[in-house]
Amino acid sequence: MKISFDALALAPAVVPMVGALLVLLVDVVLPGRARLPWVLAVLACLGGLGALIVGAVTGGHGTSLCDASGGCYWQADQTGVGLQGLALASAAVVAVLALAEKTSDMPGTKGHPAVRAMLVLAATAGCVGVVAARDLGSWLVLIELATIPSVALVALRGGRQAAHGALTLLVTALVSFAVLALGAAVWFAATGTASMTGDQVLDAFADPARKPLVVLAMMLVIAGVGFKLSLAPFHAWTPEAFEGSGSWVAAFLATTSKVGALGGMLVVLRAASSLGSSALTALAVVAALSMTVGNVMAWRQDGALRFMAWSTVAQAGWVVLPMTVVAGGSVTAAAAYLALYTIGTLAVFVVLAALEDARSREHETTIGDLRGLFRTRPMMAATLALGLLALAGLPPSIIGVVAKIVALKPVVAGGVWWLVVIALLNAVLGVAVYLRWIAAMFAPVATPAPENDDVSEEAAAVAALSGNEPELTPLPRPKKVYGVLAALVSLAVVTTSLAPNVLLALF
Repeated sequence: MKISFDALALAPAVVPMVGALLVLLVDVVLPGRARLPWVLAVLACLGGLGALIVGAVTGGHGTSLCDASGGCYWQADQTGVGLQGLALASAAVVAVLALAEKTSDMPGTKGHPAVRAMLVLAATAGCVGVVAARDLGSWLVLIELATIPSVALVALRGGRQAAHGALTLLVTALVSFAVLALGAAVWFAATGTASMTGDQVLDAFADPARKPLVVLAMMLVIAGVGFKLSLAPFHAWTPEAFEGSGSWVAAFLATTSKVGALGGMLVVLRAASSLGSSALTALAVVAALSMTVGNVMAWRQDGALRFMAWSTVAQAGWVVLPMTVVAGGSVTAAAAYLALYTIGTLAVFVVLAALEDARSREHETTIGDLRGLFRTRPMMAATLALGLLALAGLPPSIIGVVAKIVALKPVVAGGVWWLVVIALLNAVLGVAVYLRWIAAMFAPVATPAPENDDVSEEAAAVAALSGNEPELTPLPRPKKVYGVLAALVSLAVVTTSLAPNVLLALF
């Protein structure tokens, strides 16, 4: 059997994988270079992104490994190409954050930069590849390639929290793989083929004897991918892994990893789009539960990483919201919302990483640490505010408003009004959740009271008469690389807010 081969279509996934091998090779030849592996990682991600752009500009079809009958084992349409670009771009930002990290201040990180860079590139290759996989075997391998390296990334941070987070993530990954493998087996039993195309699924669904198997396979696959997307009730690993991993690893888990998970889900849901909306009822329940649980728990968090973990759970509900109905544009809407979520989340994590770099790494950044940030570091505060406003769906981050409207449109068209009501209520609750953290940046810094009450009262009286506020102690100036990244993500939010079609056209 003759198989056609298009190297350019495969390059976005192959380049990061080759980069991972190159990182290990260079580390053997030039050991002890802590920054070089991350430089290579950034270049590998940008190289994959460049290959993707070249393929899109030259009119490449995004297909490869096609047989004589016309069936392709690798196929990326416009939405798939957009998701691949999103994964590579977010991974590049994460690699730059890792490059800027003060590794000497972190317990357990010495001697691991090459391994960590290799793990990031391997997981990125999996996230890029799963979007285009069109057979069960490749799909399963690639979605696990996008997951397993993340466990090691969390563990390599060192410390009790990292070990706990890595163990929680590992157990979850194993359970989700078991569920996915079972779903794949049932899929094969129902359709009689490993190909993930709509024709075979439609034929199986039309057969009364095989119809229950098709529905069961769908439920198992949705549950398995739900673990990786942090959808409730499969989200328990998320807060523990985020808190134990540190800012840049948490950023990778929240962005690049989620792109791969959504890409994997889209492959399955596209193949089953002909089954009708009844088969997607479970996904609608999961979306509603994720939004509600995520927002309620995020409201209670004072630690930045746990807050972002629960925010990820809530936003995952919005990401899958358009796919709960069979409607035109639902897949595009889900991908567009994921892009908005990725940009906003990266903006938040860039600032958190900068604050973590400027302060001692002995404790996690909390909401109290943000008090007075608009006065001491206005640029970082503005970037953080733009990111949070985008996630909340509030002006001036207009793209957040547009993304929520785009996500709701297919559900409204499908007439699932109970889900529309829950989504709108959660949109209001989400505004309160994110504004709480934005308000902290405008709040004055609390100064500890002196032991001598007389001195304290006298100082307060003098300050009141003079109209002076307590002088703030500014944070040490973050590295320039954080300022550059903050400017880039802020520009992305502003550009997409002024011209939302720029983002929507990518998918």
